[in-house]
Amino acid sequence: MTLLPIDGIRFEFDDSWSVAKWDESRWYLDGIHKLNGELNDRPEGTKAVDAIGVRDDAPYLFEIKDFRGFAIENKQRQLQELPLEIGLKARDTVAGLLGWVALGKQDELPLRWVRAIHGQRQLVRVVTLVAEDSSRPGEPLYKRDARELERASRLKQRLAWLTPRVLLHDPLRDADKLQRIGVLAHSEANAGPARPR
Repeated sequence: MTLLPIDGIRFEFDDSWSVAKWDESRWYLDGIHKLNGELNDRPEGTKAVDAIGVRDDAPYLFEIKDFRGFAIENKQRQLQELPLEIGLKARDTVAGLLGWVALGKQDELPLRWVRAIHGQRQLVRVVTLVAEDSSRPGEPLYKRDARELERASRLKQRLAWLTPRVLLHDPLRDADKLQRIGVLAHSEANAGPARPR
């Protein structure tokens, strides 16, 4: 089992996974992250998903957001900005993985990830996990469902260049769906909700 604490949530990946935090890995930090800098006096840089993984020879990208406690502040962001942000993170992560392997690096996980696409011709799976507050008292269930459906649709549109395999779940509320792919999620006891971002 592999434990990954990400954004106030602890994820447990069963032994069917080979998984690591991408945005903290040397593959990212010593690789595509070197593009960060300034261009015409504006900060420019690469973006990174939270984790990468391979399961059953299929490549995965994971992005986690904890919006608990900040529903109002993040309502518009979740529909407008978040799908684009995740699309850009997926783009830069795929480029970073391909670049790392193209340099002849033999690190197991990046190599397996790229081989899954090239050799086994597997589609990338993008899993976005957004933790949210429970429904407000009196909030009709259909409103939340409609908002989640719209957010998922926009995310799929932004990722259509890469894959149709896009999953969007609340990791704390949709535990049964994550268990199907060998992942458990728990709120970290000492971690408060993340700040709006």
